[in-house]
Amino acid sequence: MEKVTVGIDFATLTRRKFLGAAATAGLAAAGAAVLPWDRALAQTKLTVGTMKIGDLSPFFLALEKAFFKDAGLDINVAAMVGGAAIGPALASGSLNIGWTNVVSLYQGHLQGFDFRFIANGAINKRGTNDVFGFQVAVDSPIRSAKDLEGKTCASNTLRNIIHVAGMHWIDSNGGDSSKVKWIELPFPQMEPSLVNKQIDGFVAVEPFVTIPSKVNKKTKVLGYPLGGIAPRLLIASYFASEAWIQKNVETVKAFVTALNRGIDAHNANPEEAKVVLAKHTGLKPELLKELVVPAFEKKILGSDLEPMLDVSLKYKLIEKKFPPAEVISKYATA
Repeated sequence: MEKVTVGIDFATLTRRKFLGAAATAGLAAAGAAVLPWDRALAQTKLTVGTMKIGDLSPFFLALEKAFFKDAGLDINVAAMVGGAAIGPALASGSLNIGWTNVVSLYQGHLQGFDFRFIANGAINKRGTNDVFGFQVAVDSPIRSAKDLEGKTCASNTLRNIIHVAGMHWIDSNGGDSSKVKWIELPFPQMEPSLVNKQIDGFVAVEPFVTIPSKVNKKTKVLGYPLGGIAPRLLIASYFASEAWIQKNVETVKAFVTALNRGIDAHNANPEEAKVVLAKHTGLKPELLKELVVPAFEKKILGSDLEPMLDVSLKYKLIEKKFPPAEVISKYATA
């Protein structure tokens, strides 16, 4: 397995900028479908854009346990900063499959890109699988959403899923998000910036909730933004372009089959999954003992996409709503 690290600017993209970023990305697309009887002799090569976060536990397990190899796939991992970077790389042909949050995919869809979710990903469930946390310093006088007004808070990107979830939490809990100054910071820089009083709060995804609050004990969690939006919702998942999917149907089916085996492995042994997750994120296993991870299910539901569609429209991250089926491949439950 070859690992590739790709860096593309994480700013919100217009269609022109999106196309420009796609045109300048430099890797060649890999992976035409291989006939089933050829798999013992040659494996289909796929480059997959990922992130080093807990949401990809089934994918990492599928790598570790050779489920992709068993399905005839040779996976090259491209570790990237997020969906806003992965989208242009995939559009350019640099990636075959990518990981993206739902907001980035909604934005790409409305900009005219033929992106489709091909498998189910990370599901946030209120109370049991809340993986976004709004945090302040452990000694901060901030106690409520109202207290955040006039303060500076960080998100990994602006006008995307972390940011909009944070704004929604503030507005739903007695505060006014328009009175909060937001800046962009990579997840690993959030805790140090908070401790050094460069920011007053931040919203992050696991493991950047459990480690600052429960392991390092430097932060306290004011609330869990996604749980405040809906009892359950899809955070992010695996996607590809419809044109590529139609040319590589057997490869897509093989990817989904291997990933679903990873979901089964995660659900059967969550503790083993955390050990594998530590390896693929570079974190020490002992730091992940209390880690909260999303729920993982094989079937992707349109109803799980609805909540963030509504929130994205409310906060004008997208200009109109559309049926979730428009961005779900028919092979997503293959």
